[in-house]
Amino acid sequence: MQRARRSGKTDPGALRDQAMGPGCYTKEGQGSSHGSSCQSRETRTETTNYPRRTVSKSFQRARRNQRRACGRRARAVLVKKKDALGLKGPLNGHFKQEVKRTVVTVINNAVAQGLTQKRSCEIFGIDPKKFRRWVNPNPVRPRTAWNKTLERERDAIEAAAWEPELIGKPVSHVFVHGHESGKFFASLSTVYRVLKAKNMVEPRKHWQRTTPYVNAHALLAEGFSLLCYDGTQFKTDSGIIVWAIPVMILPQRYLLHIGHSINGISSGDLTQSIKEAYALLPEHLTVKLVAHSDRGSAMKASSTKQIIKELLGAPIHFGRPHTPDDQAWIEAFIKTLKYHRDAPRSFKLVDDIIQWLNRVPDIYNNDPHSSLSYVTPLQALSGQKEVILNQRKQNLAAARMLRYIAWKTNRSMSLPATSEVVMQPA
Repeated sequence: MQRARRSGKTDPGALRDQAMGPGCYTKEGQGSSHGSSCQSRETRTETTNYPRRTVSKSFQRARRNQRRACGRRARAVLVKKKDALGLKGPLNGHFKQEVKRTVVTVINNAVAQGLTQKRSCEIFGIDPKKFRRWVNPNPVRPRTAWNKTLERERDAIEAAAWEPELIGKPVSHVFVHGHESGKFFASLSTVYRVLKAKNMVEPRKHWQRTTPYVNAHALLAEGFSLLCYDGTQFKTDSGIIVWAIPVMILPQRYLLHIGHSINGISSGDLTQSIKEAYALLPEHLTVKLVAHSDRGSAMKASSTKQIIKELLGAPIHFGRPHTPDDQAWIEAFIKTLKYHRDAPRSFKLVDDIIQWLNRVPDIYNNDPHSSLSYVTPLQALSGQKEVILNQRKQNLAAARMLRYIAWKTNRSMSLPATSEVVMQPA
């Protein structure tokens, strides 16, 4: 009897026999010669074949397209929400709690619509680890610093603050008392934190200006003249420091005088430079004159303020703290003083620096200045600025008229004598 021909598919039984070996299945009633744990054919239970549930490919395709559409909508929502929150680029740094809660809600909605958490965080520009920390900011287990102050130390700090000689004193006195008496050893910030937690520290009083600040631009607009001065240092090749003290009058930007001192600026050096500059001022500029400077130590000295007030008859107008823009005129001149086209690259001796400082007023006052519409400070001080600017304006108007006449003449000459218009037939 011939064996039935099989199709091109492989016989599953043959594959099983090939994979498990010939010794796995034995004859009826015999064990495996190789000690195999396979059951005999007699004791082997037959598996139950359950009917397989098949899903149509069209349904799978529809589900896949639906997931893709939801993912695209979720990505669009993420991008729009990020723009609405005003967040640009990756989310680095610190953010407010409202922003954190909004970001968590938006990403969770995107995950519910089919996007993965990793992909949502990547689109939004946030690290997944940071996102999970925003979802649950509490640590898994509470952490305690190894150097946390002990309960007895906190009690000692509180008891020291209630001592009669320390009541009403600053926190620094309690801090020093603890180290001197040996009752507790803690930093000043720790002492302040412990006492603040017990409501034993008065709130710090912040100084507030009672009147609005009047800047230098407002003074210039009111017709005042400002006597500006500042200090900058030069260094010789041997390391000797020479301080320059330029004094300038505004709004003419005329450099009156440059004083100098060695290794520092004292109140006497500053007032001496101001006196020498004041002697060179025209009389009409001394009527409404105000001194203006930054808040340097020599500028704020009581002797400096007293001498300048007696000299000018008005108090000193100071710029705001840490705001160089309030005295930008003198700051810009200091840059010119150091990096002018004629400035030496280095100074071997102190005399070289002094010689350069003596040359600068003549060079600076005779150079056209951009803020003065390219009029020199000397011309502005002498009152020639408006005359020069009006003359330039008239010259430009006359030049424009000449160009217009030349253009009109050339245009009339280029036209033909008789011009005919030829109509094309329709």
